[in-house]
Amino acid sequence: MNEITTSYSIYSKLKNKKYVIVPQKEFIIPEYLNNYKNQFDKDWEDLRKDNYLKDGRSFRYRRFQYFYFLPESGKIVAYATTPYYQPAEINKYAGDLDRKFKSLKSKTISNPFLQELIRFDFQQLPVSKEDKSNSWMVDIHQIRTVATAVESGEVTPEGIHHDENDFGWIHLINKENVTGGSNNIYNNEQKLLESCTLSKNMDSIVFWDPKVMHAVTSMPPKDHTRNAIRDVVLIGFTHCPGLEPPTLNPVLDYKEIKANINPPAMVKHVF
Repeated sequence: MNEITTSYSIYSKLKNKKYVIVPQKEFIIPEYLNNYKNQFDKDWEDLRKDNYLKDGRSFRYRRFQYFYFLPESGKIVAYATTPYYQPAEINKYAGDLDRKFKSLKSKTISNPFLQELIRFDFQQLPVSKEDKSNSWMVDIHQIRTVATAVESGEVTPEGIHHDENDFGWIHLINKENVTGGSNNIYNNEQKLLESCTLSKNMDSIVFWDPKVMHAVTSMPPKDHTRNAIRDVVLIGFTHCPGLEPPTLNPVLDYKEIKANINPPAMVKHVF
């Protein structure tokens, strides 16, 4: 067995409920990936400060990368360093900015565990067979949120929001000395549907982004003499037929691509 698998019916639950909370125990990870996974988890020790926080704050560290993904063949290729952009109507906190984050490290990009995790995450999505033969844009965020006795960790300073993907996954990597930090899922009228706390490595949430909204509560430290740390990897999938792979266009023109996608229609390909 060479793939990450699950006995959990993520596909059907996501299709009906629009989001699914997936506990760590539901992931079946083949033994050969364990060392690669341990290496992947350690990559959070080398993130860079997020310079787009307001009021000189410093509670978040991250790396970011866009990828080309062709599900039919399983091909995954990273684009060159590209700013991350969200319009202000999507992100009221840091919208309309070309946020320039450090790219994922080359060893992270090539890590077999990450490659298989991307494929696993996509396989759980309620996507038609036709659109599995089309190209998809994948954005991956490595994020560490840190809270101290004097600076609370705001995991989602933008508040209740969409990510502007078709689908998104949140995988917990590590959590130390944290209180709070609960993931809340809302409908599009911002009515709370469910709240959960990711506690163990690989506790996860997948959501159908145009259908639901989400946010995370602040995370003060349990012991105020030590920092609180919360590490996650976010993996977003956006259907982009005709997207050129990096071999033809090494730098992704994210703004142009998004300008050609009407957010309410992003899920027309989903049955």
